Amino acid sequence: MFSKQPVEIRTAPHLKRPQTVDQIMRNVVYALLPVAAFAVYQFGISALALIVTTTLVSMLTERLFSRLSGKGNTLRDWSVVITGLLLALTLPPGLPLWMAAVAAFVGVALGKALFGGLGHNVMNPALVGRAFVQAAFPVAITTWTPAFAPGRFSEFIPSTLTLPFMKPEPVADWIAGLAIDGYTGATPLAMQKFQHIQVATGDLFLGGVNGSTGEASALLILLGGLYLA
Repeated sequence: MFSKQPVEIRTAPHLKRPQTVDQIMRNVVYALLPVAAFAVYQFGISALALIVTTTLVSMLTERLFSRLSGKGNTLRDWSVVITGLLLALTLPPGLPLWMAAVAAFVGVALGKALFGGLGHNVMNPALVGRAFVQAAFPVAITTWTPAFAPGRFSEFIPSTLTLPFMKPEPVADWIAGLAIDGYTGATPLAMQKFQHIQVATGDLFLGGVNGSTGEASALLILLGGLYLA
C-alpha cells in the first residue's frame, strides 16, 4: 500500500550557493576595500592608521580567544578582518588609536568570542565595539575632522596619537591652522539641523563631506552592495 520512507528534516538555509564561508567573507572584504581606500584618500594617514589598528587588534584578539578555546586558527575564515574593517569605518577618523584598539578588543571578545565564535554571536561585533566607545568616550566619538584637509598625507590629526590620560590638542585649533574658511567640523546632518546649512547633494553622494571614516561616499557603499548582490 504505502511505502515507508524515512523523513529527513533539515534546518535553514535551504537554498545554498556553492561557496565556502571564507569565500563569502573574502567577497565582503573586497566590497569594503574601495570604501576604505577612499577613506584614506579623504582623511589621510590618520584614517589609514585607524583601519590598520582596528584590523590588527581584532585579529590578535580573535587568535587569542581561539587558542584559549582550543578551536585552532579561526583567522582563516576572514570574518574577523571584516570586523576590523567595519569597526574602523564607523569611527571618526581622528579617534585616538588606543580607543580604537579598545573598541576592537571589546567587539571581538564580548561581541563574538563570548558567544562561541562565528555563527553563534547575536550581535555584530564591530557595532558592539562601536557602542562601547560611544558610551565610554562620547566626546571623542563625536569629534569630527575636515575632509580633504591640506597635509593629510604628511601629518596625523593631533588626536590620533593621543595616549591614555593625556588631553588631546583641541581639533578646533588644528582646523584653524589649516586655514579652511567657514569650516565647523560638523557632519552634514548637524549642519542642517543647528546651522540651517544645506550640503550639496553631489557632495553627499560622492563623499565630499565630513563624518565617520567610511560613511562619506554613498556611491562606493552602493557599489559594494551591488557587488555582493
